[in-house]
Amino acid sequence: MEEKVKQLIAEYFDEIVAIRRDFHQHPELSEHEERTMTKISEYLTAWGIPNETNIGGHGVVGVIEGKAPAGGSRKYEAVGIRADIDALPIQEAVDCPFKSVNDGVMHACGHDMHAAMLLGSAKILKTLENEFSGTVKLFFQPAEETVGGADQMIQDGCMDNPQVGAVLAFHVAPYLPTGTIEFRRGKMNAATCDLQIEVEGVSCHGAHPEGGVDAIVAASQIVTAFQSILSRNLAPTNAGIITVGQFHAGTKDNIVAGSAHLSGTIRALDPDTMKTLKRRITETAEGIAAGYGAKAHVQLTDGYPSLINSDEVCGEMEALAERMLGKEKMYFMPEPSLGADDFAFFTQRCDGLYMNVGTNSGKEEKPQNIHSEYYHPDEDAMKNGILMEVLGSLQLLEKAE
Repeated sequence: MEEKVKQLIAEYFDEIVAIRRDFHQHPELSEHEERTMTKISEYLTAWGIPNETNIGGHGVVGVIEGKAPAGGSRKYEAVGIRADIDALPIQEAVDCPFKSVNDGVMHACGHDMHAAMLLGSAKILKTLENEFSGTVKLFFQPAEETVGGADQMIQDGCMDNPQVGAVLAFHVAPYLPTGTIEFRRGKMNAATCDLQIEVEGVSCHGAHPEGGVDAIVAASQIVTAFQSILSRNLAPTNAGIITVGQFHAGTKDNIVAGSAHLSGTIRALDPDTMKTLKRRITETAEGIAAGYGAKAHVQLTDGYPSLINSDEVCGEMEALAERMLGKEKMYFMPEPSLGADDFAFFTQRCDGLYMNVGTNSGKEEKPQNIHSEYYHPDEDAMKNGILMEVLGSLQLLEKAE
């Protein structure tokens, strides 16, 4: 089976590259992935893979049913593979034949690679359907960069009928050599929460500040005090971030500001840590504002949950990578990231594993970073991504209960 998968990757690879370049040339922003959705559905349909569109927005769910006889009780009756498909509002600066034709929009986060890899995996799994039992579901997910399309797809039932017990996904990693695979057990990405605070004071003439309540002074003290929450309410080994990214106040230089608006982001790897941060932020803001005679109105809106990988699934995929690629192609994240990804909604629901695949050929003229107008990933990286998706999903389906 393993050698056959390698042969099929080689056989289909030119087509997968062409698909990736088409997606790259026609990127679409989050919540506007109409063409991408349609093209994905057309490919799946042409290959005989049943699929549904408009799932969780412009998502696509494909289903491949293995036709081999079941060989006993399995831990997972169905396994999912996820790829996000949306692009970013970035003007591409890479001069290539398949450069974006959509002004100000670019696949600068590699989601064109993710989608193409999953289509390659889909075609191979369909070819092999008589040689495995169980179900593989294909999740082509919209809106990762904005509203969390993963959660919307799950609410639309993508994990049901049959129930998905494990989900795999890849992200491109331009800081790693082409085709290497990076693993992280347990906590990998942070939970997020949006922060909005309105500080209500009393406006007055700047020459007579005693007649008002200065919202800027109160809000400034709030921003400063937030940093002591991190240093005095969290253990030094427990990561958390409070970032105030915007501070808007005042209308004129000789008027004491009657209001101030703060907005920012909260990040934490541990759910209990997030609860602590949210509680202390509210208490601190309201308490400081009251001390200045002002009022603080705090609004906290949860974003993505913590992305926590399954140790068991990670162990399975590490063993697969060592067997198929060799230890020299394996990397391990030394510490989690305080970045976020809505794949966390899948890992919150079932066993899951998010891996990184290296895309740096070492030959590019510009530094390679995601969300950069110069990002130009090495397409050969898709070979190992597809290999791991196909063999990984089959290995999980074979896992005994």
